[in-house]
Amino acid sequence: MGASEFTVRLLLLFFPGVICAYIVDSLTIHRPKSQFEFVLDSFVYGLASYLVYWAALWGASHLGLQVRPLVFLHALTDGRASVSFRELAWASFVACLLALCLTVILTHKLHFRLARRLRLTKKFGELDVWGFVFNSPEVEWATVRDHAHGLAYDGWVQLFSDDSRSAELVLRDVKVYRNDTGAYLYEVPSLYLSLNRDGIILEFRRLGKEVTGNAPTESAGRRGQEGWTESSSHEPEAGTASGSGNDAG
Repeated sequence: MGASEFTVRLLLLFFPGVICAYIVDSLTIHRPKSQFEFVLDSFVYGLASYLVYWAALWGASHLGLQVRPLVFLHALTDGRASVSFRELAWASFVACLLALCLTVILTHKLHFRLARRLRLTKKFGELDVWGFVFNSPEVEWATVRDHAHGLAYDGWVQLFSDDSRSAELVLRDVKVYRNDTGAYLYEVPSLYLSLNRDGIILEFRRLGKEVTGNAPTESAGRRGQEGWTESSSHEPEAGTASGSGNDAG
């Protein structure tokens, strides 16, 4: 078997892994990956897909069902063996399910939570502290102090950028004040901010144990769709906690 034929066979057999890697890469927030990392992920996810498919066949055979033997390894090592497209289709289906499961794990950082619970690491899994703080369910109300323009924006956090490089925020039910005197200027239903990290200070209310390391406080609001937070009162509470970016790790 020539090199080109082997490459085509390899790409065909690991097509489920490519599907899985593409879905995970599209649906999760992560640092940019190199081409080598994507190929490596495809290889690992492909093997995992066939392993899950093999486990399903093994379970079905022990239930007395008639199943076809897995020919993946034979087709991979023997150039004369034919590729089972039926097996390839089922492995691709398994790869899609595996990708959705991995997306949930990576999005909610379940593996980092488990590792932190077992005291194996202090990493929190987000791109930076910005993402860790804003992804915390305890963060509801934010005050943005823009020293460059002398303004303070106070509102509910609706949307936020993935990391602090962009430093983008969308606040809802926003009241704008002068930063030096605290004088009220106006309010708007929603406000988009593209911020310079060097000229702002973020203050938060209702930061719980996950962010501050202190005992959690009871929250009157709740997370809704698209990061919305709803509460029976939209007035700022007395006293604020500085959003200096302490991480739990």
